[in-house]
Amino acid sequence: MTSPGHDELHEPEPWNPKRDRRDAAPGNEPTPEERLEALLAERRREIEEHAKRFEEAVASVERREELVSDARTSVERVLRLGATDLEAREADLAELAHELDMRERRLRDEESRLARRRGELGAVELKRAAVEQREQALAARETEIAEREEAMAEREAAVAGRQARAESTGLLFVPGPEYRLVEAEQTELVRGATVELEGESYVVARLGPSPLPGDDRRCAYLVRGPRGESSGDGST
Repeated sequence: MTSPGHDELHEPEPWNPKRDRRDAAPGNEPTPEERLEALLAERRREIEEHAKRFEEAVASVERREELVSDARTSVERVLRLGATDLEAREADLAELAHELDMRERRLRDEESRLARRRGELGAVELKRAAVEQREQALAARETEIAEREEAMAEREAAVAGRQARAESTGLLFVPGPEYRLVEAEQTELVRGATVELEGESYVVARLGPSPLPGDDRRCAYLVRGPRGESSGDGST
């Protein structure tokens, strides 16, 4: 295994007497023993740094291994729980399938019993039931016809009443300084007919419904007619 920072290790530069003589002050030139001790101290320091880095790398690897182990344990626990849940669901499905089979079996038994019962009733009972159903249908049809005839009669009576009210005019819309409504005898008026009212001659401009709310009478809307014209048919 290569220790961290292996690439950073480098051999110390060889001793250069000229450089040492150039860098050292006159009279302070180190001895060979001192240079060797300095070199050994530097190498020892580098080795200690590399050893420290190596220990840190080993500790990091151990921590990673612990994390991987914890993750593996968690995954195995989840897998065990999933397997247990799956087995429980499979058991529930098997029980449900068994219950459905039992229901289908009971349903088939009931259908068989019903078929036997229908066969025991016989043709006579079936015919009597058909006759009763037909009688009930005829009675319902007769009732429906009677209700329709009654409704039709009521509708015809209402239509006849509306027609009678529509053919006669019971109100006159009279012009003047102020328009006013005058009740008149129920009479048949047509557009253009002349009406004498209080000595004045009027002409029917149009016929329409009464302006009074809820009043079914017809109303003749009058305009002033030519003076001196005598009243004709339909005057009142």
